[in-house]
Amino acid sequence: MSTFWSHAAPSGNTQGDDASSGVLLLRTGLDAFAARLVMARAAQRTLDVQYYIWHDDLSGLLMLAELKAAADRGVSIRLLLDDLGVPRMDARIAYLNQHPNIEVRLYNPFRIRRFRTLNWLFDARRLNHRMHAKSLTVDGTATIVGGRNIGDEYFGAREDALFADLDAIAVGPVVDDVREAFDRTWHHPLARLAHDVIHGAGVTGNHELELLRVSRSGKAREYLDAVKARPLFDELSRGEFDATWAPVRLVQTLPDPQAEPKPEVGLASLLPPTLATPSRELNVVSGYFVPTSRGIDDLVALARSGVSIRVLTNCYAATDVGIVHAGYAPTRRRLLEGGVELFEMPAPDDKPKTFRKFVRPGSAFARSAREPGGTLHAKAISVDGTEFYVGSSNFDPRSACINTELGILVEDGGLATGLSELFTEEIAQSTYRLTLGERGEVVWIDERDDVPEASQVEPGTNVLSRSLVRALSLLPIERLL
Repeated sequence: MSTFWSHAAPSGNTQGDDASSGVLLLRTGLDAFAARLVMARAAQRTLDVQYYIWHDDLSGLLMLAELKAAADRGVSIRLLLDDLGVPRMDARIAYLNQHPNIEVRLYNPFRIRRFRTLNWLFDARRLNHRMHAKSLTVDGTATIVGGRNIGDEYFGAREDALFADLDAIAVGPVVDDVREAFDRTWHHPLARLAHDVIHGAGVTGNHELELLRVSRSGKAREYLDAVKARPLFDELSRGEFDATWAPVRLVQTLPDPQAEPKPEVGLASLLPPTLATPSRELNVVSGYFVPTSRGIDDLVALARSGVSIRVLTNCYAATDVGIVHAGYAPTRRRLLEGGVELFEMPAPDDKPKTFRKFVRPGSAFARSAREPGGTLHAKAISVDGTEFYVGSSNFDPRSACINTELGILVEDGGLATGLSELFTEEIAQSTYRLTLGERGEVVWIDERDDVPEASQVEPGTNVLSRSLVRALSLLPIERLL
């Protein structure tokens, strides 16, 4: 076992019985990167790493350098990447894969490597299925699961873009479950050996020198200084963290990509599997929220039976995927009429966005075209003040039926109540609260200032963007969103 974790005693909370796992939420990007940095450096035997997106930017290259350093000291590394999320990185992957202690696999890869868009013309059904799960597990003793990919916007390394996201460190029995889930995906028929997929790319350029240059650059030193200044960095370096000990269940969805799509997707499918049916309260935080027609019926029925339902998602100005917003926007009125409370995260600049956000993230074009602003990317759910979910699943048909997903369910009243209190004490004062006007129109109430402002026009939009959203909402693509 890794001495880093096996000799560590979490501080603060009392460790539970053998069936309990220790969980610590990573709320800030700097803390999230600090945890990954410390864990990678602490690894002695194995590192199992899987991500949907891995950007070729500062944080991405720093993490690659850490994996390379761990492999150099004898750590066995399995790196599983969704091929959609690593565009133009074939040479970088080939470089890593040649290390004797690193094996890279690409999930559901594109056959045509250079002109990837061509693949969608004849292989769209297969390529639509993606590995959206994220985890990093060290020595089988500690893991990180949640919503963050690897990229500067997830870790506070970019000044012009920030994703509000959430991860969790976990130790204890649930780590074995995460390892087993990783193994299932690692050995999945769609997880292909990297050298079989990118054999024609070759290792071009001096990647080792580039990783060294980036890690020693002034920008990297400034960022790493900020990471190391976080109290959590020292706590984890000492093998300590203030964990919540409770029963924790792993939630993995690994759908059959050849299966026929479900005709209807209701609330039972949209919520993570094994999550209790709400009887008093349901709080949902999801950057991408597409409740579906059947899901709306289920939510409204719950609300009318007395269940308090609150949802936080992105407004148009904050979302980075406009086509998903087109699946959400038409549902607002029905949800509000049915008693569901809606809150939307505003972008800091609140400027109208362009058509470029309608390109799905993961492509280099979408990333380079993204405009400054804040985006909600976290995925968290609490039920009845007793269960709390954090993971990769959004509240949409794609997470329910198409993508592979991974998360944990924590049976702890403190974490569940904490999300409820967040809605009451912070979210209501820092977002748009949606309501219905006298004629039944949707109204956005901005309570961030001393005097609340009401608008019947969605903030951060213009005539063109609203028309485009309306047009896209008419397409029969709800189950793909």
